Amino acid sequence: MSFGAYLVGCLASLAGLACILVSGCVLRSRLLPGWDGPVAWVATGLLAVGAAIGPALVLGTFGLLTGWSWLLLSVVVAAALWRWRESLPAARARPGLVSVPASPGLTAVGTAIAAGALGAFVAGVSIRLGTSMTGFDSTWYHGPFAAGIALNGDTWSLHYLAPQFLSWFYPQNSEVIHSLGMMAFGTDLLSIFLNLGWFGGCLVAAWCIGRPYGAAPVSLAGVALVLGSTAMADQAGEARNDMVGTFFLLAALAVMVNAAAGGRRITLGPALVVTLAAGLAAGTKVNFIPAALVLLAGIVVLTEPSRRLRNGLAGCGALLLGGGYWYLRNLVNAGNPLPWINHIGPLSLPGPNQDVGGRDAGSVWGYLTDTDVIRHWFLPGFGDGFGSGWVLLGILAVAGLVLCLDRKSGPARRTGAAVGLALVLAWLVAPTSASGPAGEPNGFVSGLRYLAPALAVCLALLGSGVGQRGGQARWLVTGLLLILAPVTIAFGHEWDLKEWLLAFTAGFFSWLCCLVGLGVWRVRSKQHRIAGRSTRWALVGVAGAAVVFLILCGQGVQRYYFDHRYASPDFTIPALSEAYVWANGESGAKIGTNATRQYPLWGEDLDNDVQYIGIKKPHAGFVEAENCRDFIEATNSGGYDYLVLTLDREGQKLAQPRELTWISSDPAVEDVIRVDGGAVLRLNGPLSRASCAAN
Repeated sequence: MSFGAYLVGCLASLAGLACILVSGCVLRSRLLPGWDGPVAWVATGLLAVGAAIGPALVLGTFGLLTGWSWLLLSVVVAAALWRWRESLPAARARPGLVSVPASPGLTAVGTAIAAGALGAFVAGVSIRLGTSMTGFDSTWYHGPFAAGIALNGDTWSLHYLAPQFLSWFYPQNSEVIHSLGMMAFGTDLLSIFLNLGWFGGCLVAAWCIGRPYGAAPVSLAGVALVLGSTAMADQAGEARNDMVGTFFLLAALAVMVNAAAGGRRITLGPALVVTLAAGLAAGTKVNFIPAALVLLAGIVVLTEPSRRLRNGLAGCGALLLGGGYWYLRNLVNAGNPLPWINHIGPLSLPGPNQDVGGRDAGSVWGYLTDTDVIRHWFLPGFGDGFGSGWVLLGILAVAGLVLCLDRKSGPARRTGAAVGLALVLAWLVAPTSASGPAGEPNGFVSGLRYLAPALAVCLALLGSGVGQRGGQARWLVTGLLLILAPVTIAFGHEWDLKEWLLAFTAGFFSWLCCLVGLGVWRVRSKQHRIAGRSTRWALVGVAGAAVVFLILCGQGVQRYYFDHRYASPDFTIPALSEAYVWANGESGAKIGTNATRQYPLWGEDLDNDVQYIGIKKPHAGFVEAENCRDFIEATNSGGYDYLVLTLDREGQKLAQPRELTWISSDPAVEDVIRVDGGAVLRLNGPLSRASCAAN
């Protein structure tokens, strides 16, 4: 990427960020009047994310989404909100938020643990800068969804992928955010860093959950350990969305807990923010739907009895606004908002009549009575995912639940505990939480990312639970978290010296910034020595200088990234790796493929139109072509310039994919690359059905 294109991308991103922050600030000032400090920042960020996704979906529904159209609409929305901000309905003002400062020592230890986890995550991001995204889910559906939205400007149409788990019905709030970054830069540079931002957002939200009870550092440290564990380490530099949904849930709980602290009832403003966050979580990942419904029920319980109907209906609207779009799309296309569910008892539901496909499904729930699986797979798997101290980590998480389920905790924290239980249940029954051959759930460790949000919620609540039980309880829990840090945080065993230095530098610098920032905030709050217009201008100046510095540093980072992006992919079989290297240099090609992991085929500029070759069925079904004639018909209807036909993963018994065997002798086919296991083919015309006679 040239420096000019990079600079335009930076300026466009900053302009868009400014617009959604203005929208977020105005909405927060009307919904949560009088709120300030970290919880106000979390609410503003949450509303800003909604202000980014909303215009994108409006434009994308009509196929009009581009970087410039989104920026224009965001400017109009921000300007309108700012111009008429005093005319907007405002929620009833409430007394100031409850805030109990933690002791300096507790703060130092808690932030140090969080800084260590952040440093390890930064090191993981740096590794992806040298390869681009390589995770299975990122290259299977997260990346293609985002790239497809960026290329076609369409969020309403289904993007058919390899027919596994009906993935084209997945909600895509996270991918919309990635697509906006892709449209700004014309490539995926920002995608490498987005989960780092969500990581930081989770930490701030966790701090806010413990803040009313003098245990913000405890909540912060607990959540940091979960996010920094091996179970979540593969979110670094990837497009996985577990971190995104975790942020939305923690943000919802932060607003709910602070709004209800001190025994207060929740009003309409906080109720709308909480349920919007719940909707955004449900619009990110299907697993978060139960937790979102619990949050909706919680705001009804927390509301004054005379206003429960109003707040409940308003909350339903906000929840649907945050995530209902994707389920409405499924309903229109398939006749079912959740096409994975084809019956409820004796009642049959519409939807694709096909196998879910993919790897061997299996849930933890199905193995709960199998002691051999528990002993040989689950117990070692917990250690692989959460470190050798996983038993203690689990005990602390359960303690957080128990403390907040106590009647003295109040309905807000009991709702939080119910959210944690809902997430645990979603993990237990998830069809891939223990995937693999019967009796050999080798996908269990990978499925722990479904459990990680539950642990994050429970450990965030642990701070609020122990906070009321005195300084000794806070220090005891913090000490246990400190003991867990070295064995839980995923410091890479295969890191080079560069990664270790980066992790240490990033961790130490973030820790120092936290301590300085918290110190300044405390002085300002207590003594009011830092105030006035001059101080605000000074802060603006510092922020501006930091932005300029980051942009200049980013030029070197982006050059390094594009020098190494899929230059030597070694995360899949050689045939597919060769295809990735070839596609990275292509632009504007229309590519048909039989590969599940198709994202690298989109090219460096993300303007290759890549489609899985398959056959559409009723109710938005999509299946593989099972014979030569069907495959040729599907290929010809796609109008492809190239075909990438390879084996998909190691261990397959065929020498080459059957699709390649079917058409190898066709006169319209020309080899671009042919290696063991697959080929890249140029199409010089339509394929002939006569080719099938030779096979």
